[in-house]
Amino acid sequence: MSLIRTLPLFVFLFLLSFQYQVYGQSNPIGTFIESPTCPFSLPDGLNLGENFKFGYIDVPEFHDRSSLNSIRLAVAIFPCSNPSIAEEPIVMNTSGPGKSNLDNFIPQIAGGLGNYLLPNRDIVIIELRGLRYSSSFLACGEVFEANKDMLDENLSVEETMFRLGHALRNAKQRFERENINLSAYNNLETAKDIHMVMDALGYNKFNLVGSSAGTLVAHHVIREKPDRVRCAILDAGLPIDSTILFNYVPIIINSLKNYFKECQEDSLCQNSFPNMEERFLKLMDHLNKEPKEVRVKDPESGNEVSVLINGYRLAEHVLLHMFYSTQIPVFIGNILDGDYSSFADFAIGKLSPKFFADGLGYTVFINEAGYYELSDIDIDPKYQTFADGITLSGLGGRYLLEVQKQWKIKCAQASKEIIHESFDTPLLVLNGKYDPVIPVQYDEVLKKQYTNCYIYRFDGVPHSAFDNATSCALPMILEFLNNPIKAPNSDCMNNFKQKYNVK
Repeated sequence: MSLIRTLPLFVFLFLLSFQYQVYGQSNPIGTFIESPTCPFSLPDGLNLGENFKFGYIDVPEFHDRSSLNSIRLAVAIFPCSNPSIAEEPIVMNTSGPGKSNLDNFIPQIAGGLGNYLLPNRDIVIIELRGLRYSSSFLACGEVFEANKDMLDENLSVEETMFRLGHALRNAKQRFERENINLSAYNNLETAKDIHMVMDALGYNKFNLVGSSAGTLVAHHVIREKPDRVRCAILDAGLPIDSTILFNYVPIIINSLKNYFKECQEDSLCQNSFPNMEERFLKLMDHLNKEPKEVRVKDPESGNEVSVLINGYRLAEHVLLHMFYSTQIPVFIGNILDGDYSSFADFAIGKLSPKFFADGLGYTVFINEAGYYELSDIDIDPKYQTFADGITLSGLGGRYLLEVQKQWKIKCAQASKEIIHESFDTPLLVLNGKYDPVIPVQYDEVLKKQYTNCYIYRFDGVPHSAFDNATSCALPMILEFLNNPIKAPNSDCMNNFKQKYNVK
């Protein structure tokens, strides 16, 4: 394990800041400067300067205006293993927004993914503005500590939001002291960053791969210079549509309702877990009155601590599971039958520090959603407790309104124009039929925005087709990369069928 991963967050931020200051403050804008070291441990088989290059590029804080400030981006390049036949490179962006591209992709490429991609193409991994290894890591440690401090309390929505609002204010003040302008952190500026990086590296055309929130980045990169993008591959592919982001919570509620409906129509599931929807909604309200106490060890201090699982935290627990599993009726059914063993893992997850740029997620989503009001969000009254639990976890339109209240970001309205535009860039979209935040109806939005669009929905798959159906998704991706004007063979999708594992 990398030494950096074991350090407290504030120590890591100090070291990263020190490295940034020492490593040449006067680098010319848009120039790649190779580095003799990396701020992270390299996996086995990856050797800096041999089969892997690493360095930094400074980009303007705002591309379209004069500014003295710049942002330093870390960049990793995996060279093609057959340089004599190298084709257009691949630029890869992961999820969040806020997950480190370098932490996510470097182990994957070194661990086997590179064997499939590198024989024909270079791979470029850019640590986007705001992510862990860029010079402006937008992690809100204040929000993490506030949530951690509240874990042994059973608070109302209003009390929790008040304390989170205070933490957000403190985070904003720290960012200001660090000379970080939060209005510069949106996908419009990020798209310009990516084009500048590819210019600096000497690439003309390139391919894009994006996952989840990284697919939003792909849309803006295409919009910026459509002729430059040979093709794009979207895993858990979102369209540009502002309603998705402020209606995040209602979409998740509808996904949960669909699970309840399916269970009711499945005789085995229904017999095992009768009246699931009603019992689940009652359990959340009951836990808000009488929460379950879970005793776990704090991963940082090693001390035993108390975590209260109330109805709001149960809602968050279920939501997290919805991203990684389609066995939600079984998962909820076991809890309804008194099996609370999964609560311990949830509690440890809430206590574990994460090198995640949640602040970047807030700024990106605020810009993508544009302007809306709380009254625009339609919540089924029966699901208000569930909706509140998701909101308090840091998701959805209501939470974003609280962030905007505290941060006052100048919104670039990233989605305002693109929704009415159409592009002929070849697009491959691999989604799960049971994705909790990307319902099937949004496929039609993508089809209107892209004239050469191939969209596939995997049965029995939640948020990521690549993660949950790799054996099929990867060959489809490779085939599309080789010939993006033709639909890839999708026969392997027949191997994925939804079935509830009811004992």
